[in-house]
Amino acid sequence: MKKTFILVSALTIAGHATKAQSQRFCIVEHYTQASCGPCAQANPGFQTLMTSNASKVIGIRYQVSWPGTDPMNAQDASEIATRTNYYSINGVPDEYMDGTINNVTSSTINTEYAVVSPYTITLHHSFNAANDSIFISAVITATQAFTATGALKLQVAMLEKQITFTNAPGSNGEKVFYNVLRKMYPNASGTTLPGTWTVGQSQTVTLKGKIPTYIYQKSQIATVAWIQDDGNKKIKQAAYSPTANTTGIDEVNIDYSAVAYPNPSNGVFNASFESSKPDNYSVKIINTLGQVVYQEALSNFSGIYSKQIDISAHGSGVYLFVISNGKNESIKKLITY
Repeated sequence: MKKTFILVSALTIAGHATKAQSQRFCIVEHYTQASCGPCAQANPGFQTLMTSNASKVIGIRYQVSWPGTDPMNAQDASEIATRTNYYSINGVPDEYMDGTINNVTSSTINTEYAVVSPYTITLHHSFNAANDSIFISAVITATQAFTATGALKLQVAMLEKQITFTNAPGSNGEKVFYNVLRKMYPNASGTTLPGTWTVGQSQTVTLKGKIPTYIYQKSQIATVAWIQDDGNKKIKQAAYSPTANTTGIDEVNIDYSAVAYPNPSNGVFNASFESSKPDNYSVKIINTLGQVVYQEALSNFSGIYSKQIDISAHGSGVYLFVISNGKNESIKKLITY
């Protein structure tokens, strides 16, 4: 039976008691502006720092409304203002890593990266057939017991990885901008999560929204998700999905049955699904960094797909098992130990 996409789905289930600690992926929220002279001087060094530590951290750039003109701010001014006010930012350039660290260097990145996270996040995003809507799935699993000090939120942001202007859009001469915030889903208030988690507790948040018409290049769209404790502003975990499935997805979940077992497993599991009509399918397994660790294309396939897949070389953690036929998509969470 065909399952329709739900705008926001927050299904909490009792899961397998996963590994007692999780590798942190850090996030830097960087505040800048296209007419800010000091920003133009600081931003190349910031980008070099982010690029050289890409396996540990992702930087989000918020183009604020001052001191002058910036079209990227005008396109999403309200949500940028919400995140700017959240940290009481009153001057640019400025930045916060994981919600609390105001001095971002290679040393502080390494220190924060070494802090164990109580969560894993597996993030995935797709476009619909018309390439005007985005579907986002974030699977959150607690690997430690945790109680927040305030409201616990999942924030999900759309970034444009690179925006290049022929002429500088502001007065500081910058023409190239990286990982610019373009939209937040469902909005800048985020999705409220339970304040207390037990080991193995899991929640899936699925979001659907229109891709803004002001996006310069849809091929540059990426998504970022992070869990933030509003009580102390600490970000407990983040995840990055750099590339969308652009084959055209109309819904999450499909009308054929996809199975992966055993689950949890030691990294070796049996995958199967059935197709009653010939179609082209892709089979993917995606890790918490949005990287595809297994991929297979099935051309004009019908019948029963059954295969043993081994991803044990990629280590323990949470993965997404994704099957797509170019019109619909099935996403299953996999846990390996």
